[in-house]
Amino acid sequence: MNVFTMLREQQRPVRAPRPLVILGLVALLGWLIWQPMVSAPYVNFDRSMVLVFVVVGLGLNLLTGLTGQISLGHGAFFALGAYLSATLVNEYAWNYLAVVPLAAVVAWALGYLVGRPVLRFSGLQLALVTLSLALITPSIIKAFDDITHGQEGIILDTAEPPGAVGLERDQWVYYLCLAAAIATYVVCQRLASGRVGRSLIAIRDNETVGATLGVRAAVIKTRVFALSTALAGVAGVLYTWVVQFVGPDAFGLTLAITFIILIVVGGLGAMPGVVFGALFVVYVPTYTASLDQSAAGLSFGVALLFFMFLLPTGVIGLVRVIARGLTRGRRKGAAGRTTGDTAQESAERADREAALPLDA
Repeated sequence: MNVFTMLREQQRPVRAPRPLVILGLVALLGWLIWQPMVSAPYVNFDRSMVLVFVVVGLGLNLLTGLTGQISLGHGAFFALGAYLSATLVNEYAWNYLAVVPLAAVVAWALGYLVGRPVLRFSGLQLALVTLSLALITPSIIKAFDDITHGQEGIILDTAEPPGAVGLERDQWVYYLCLAAAIATYVVCQRLASGRVGRSLIAIRDNETVGATLGVRAAVIKTRVFALSTALAGVAGVLYTWVVQFVGPDAFGLTLAITFIILIVVGGLGAMPGVVFGALFVVYVPTYTASLDQSAAGLSFGVALLFFMFLLPTGVIGLVRVIARGLTRGRRKGAAGRTTGDTAQESAERADREAALPLDA
């Protein structure tokens, strides 16, 4: 099997020794906690945006990557969470942390109501129906300008750190986003690796066969859709803490495309891949825009074509192929050393036997 074939096929995760995994996670967590203390505010801003995209990407990966339901309308629920946060904090003096559970519940309820009729479609039809949500979201925001302030948007001054923690605002927001991203990852990974995940994969691969095995496809798809919209709503709240501004132009078609590119680049169906996808959608456009303003959109288009045709398993697929190759190399090396040691021991034993005196 050549490399290109391996890159196009789904690769199972490489199982590392448990102590090594725990050590790696502790080291990574320590690095994530320590870095904001020694980084500039703009660096913490970018990292916080990565974590925001991780939250929404994990939910969308459950829906699209595992269940196979393509949604281009999650930007609407992202906007719902953002405007709930901006309105309640600015107009009604809500505590910014109290908005998080409310946004999750409201987005979940709306997602459930929308998902019941919408998920009767599948494939291209579902993508087109949910695309309409992405197209009309900016218009709806502008239509309710008494609440949303229309095109002017809303400027926020929120998520100030408590005095007792001794942190700057950018550091405090980063840690809040990190906590939300870790909690979301744990929940989604548990769902994906358990019975629910197997049901989602059955729906994606063959819904008819899944139904014969007792998988209630309509119910499960609706609930997963609602869960993913709830996470999009929570991510919208986090977005307002980071950016401190909401406006209708931020929640249009470009955002919908960004969400899809996020999970495609990372790897459909792979939860760790969402992190790679979030890093891509935050840092690559920023870097390319510094070279040429028109290059930011071009980078998204080129990346989408590249990953769909040459690397459909995403960055996580490439990582798994490399890790599996290294693992096999170590095993072959160990086997070769063992074989060599055995041959040497046999030669030494033959020499000793040859040196013994013959019986008369």
